[in-house]
Amino acid sequence: MAIQQRAERTRQEILSAAARVFDRWGYERASLARIAGDARVTTGALVFHFATKADLAVAVRARARAVTGITVESACLSAEGVGGTAVDKLVITTHALIRLFETDPVARAGERLARELQPTDPASSRDCPWRREVSRLARYAVAEKALRPGVDATAVATLIGYVVTGVELEMRCPCPPADALRLLGDGGPQGPCVPESGALHGSAEERLRRIWELILPGLVHPAAQAPQGPADTPRKPGPTSTPAPLAPGQTSYGPAPTPAPHPQGPPSQGPHAPTSRTATPGPRPQPPRTAAPGPHAQGQAPRPTPGPTPPPRPAPHAPRPAAPHTSRPTPA
Repeated sequence: MAIQQRAERTRQEILSAAARVFDRWGYERASLARIAGDARVTTGALVFHFATKADLAVAVRARARAVTGITVESACLSAEGVGGTAVDKLVITTHALIRLFETDPVARAGERLARELQPTDPASSRDCPWRREVSRLARYAVAEKALRPGVDATAVATLIGYVVTGVELEMRCPCPPADALRLLGDGGPQGPCVPESGALHGSAEERLRRIWELILPGLVHPAAQAPQGPADTPRKPGPTSTPAPLAPGQTSYGPAPTPAPHPQGPPSQGPHAPTSRTATPGPRPQPPRTAAPGPHAQGQAPRPTPGPTPPPRPAPHAPRPAAPHTSRPTPA
């Protein structure tokens, strides 16, 4: 049992080393001696597990397909958890693939071997799990009517395949800083890297995001585009929103008052006359009377209104008038 476990561990170490060598040097420049040196095993031990380099390439590609298949399936399941459409799953799947290619040399080796061995193995592209998933999601997007009229699902899948492959190829040759370009030393098996004019900069995932921003408006139907974030979601008016203008006769932001009855009776019947009940005519409201402007209108204090003049009171020491003398008749 211990011998079998040790043999399986050695096999997995050889596969990991072969993936790193294939990823860096490609199929033609990789050799069994290089792979054995990277795995720190003898060439005899390597040949015991894998007789030829072709056998190693087949095993590495099978391992890469398993890794990418799990990644694509997990990405689609995560999009279904939030109610994502087929277009959402396409975007999420490609981002998950780029993250995988940045971190896993086995997945990158599988991509490079698929390109280099495609002329001798035409079925290599059909065995790619992420390409099959992209084709399936493109057909679903057409069935959901999420794409613009006339957009072909095969063309969409091909375009996305070109985008993913292009980003994966560009991440193999990161552009060095400007000081390092002056040296122009040995840039590895692919030669020195010279940045192209107009090339996208930043991480691989940032490049993919900017590419999606460019191609999505030309693919997705305008009616199928959902809000991309909380900022695009229509919000209900809250206490801080601007209130609507007041209705005629309304003094606060409560319910509008009931309109007063028309003073002249029901309105004339016409094409725009209301069909509701006719209000009973009432008395014409009288406007309030306003007093004439007095002197206080110019900023002076108001004066009291004069009343009736009281009769003059007699002086306290004036003599009283004498009563008229009346003579009485003398009795007989």
